[in-house]
Amino acid sequence: MSQYPRDEFDKVPESSVRQGVHRERLIPSRSTGLGLLITVGVLALLIGLAAYFVLPRLGIGAGSGDQSPAAGAPASASASATATAAASATATPTSNTDEDEAEASPSPTAASAPTQTPSPTPTPTVPAIDPTQPVAVFNASGVTGLGAGVSGRMSAAGWSVGAVANWTGAPQQGSGVYYSAPELAANAQAVGAQLGIPVLETPGFTSVTVVLGPGYQ
Repeated sequence: MSQYPRDEFDKVPESSVRQGVHRERLIPSRSTGLGLLITVGVLALLIGLAAYFVLPRLGIGAGSGDQSPAAGAPASASASATATAAASATATPTSNTDEDEAEASPSPTAASAPTQTPSPTPTPTVPAIDPTQPVAVFNASGVTGLGAGVSGRMSAAGWSVGAVANWTGAPQQGSGVYYSAPELAANAQAVGAQLGIPVLETPGFTSVTVVLGPGYQ
């Protein structure tokens, strides 16, 4: 019970749902459920808008297997062009191939015939002149000092002079340069050209030998 005296407002039955103007108005319990539904709906709408506009820009949800037809078209076209080129390369007429092989392969006759190169004719070796080989001088002319004079001329020309003496063999009809070894032929020819005497290859002479006959000056 209240400690204040009762007035005209206290005549309202306590079980009545009506309230006085000086008391707080209570919100019915069913209004709370409606507001909660509205709040949940607004949040769901905001989440849907965010998923529709924001997530695609961040690259979330784009599957790796999603490829446009235009992306796969170049690969297919390249594979088709390669297959076509390979098919055209292998589909060569048999007759053309046989003709090419016939032209490329040489005939058995041409392949079996070896090319022969004529061998060069060997050039005879001419012995070189060797002035160090001694030259003997014999005087068969009967003129005193002729052998010494000729040997002096040969030494001045660079020849090595060996024996210088008078001829003691058979009488000579003329002058001559004699030799027997083939390797002395070049020296004999050179000495004969210098002295103006004919050259003869005669056995028995171990070195180039000059014989001064009658009439030699």
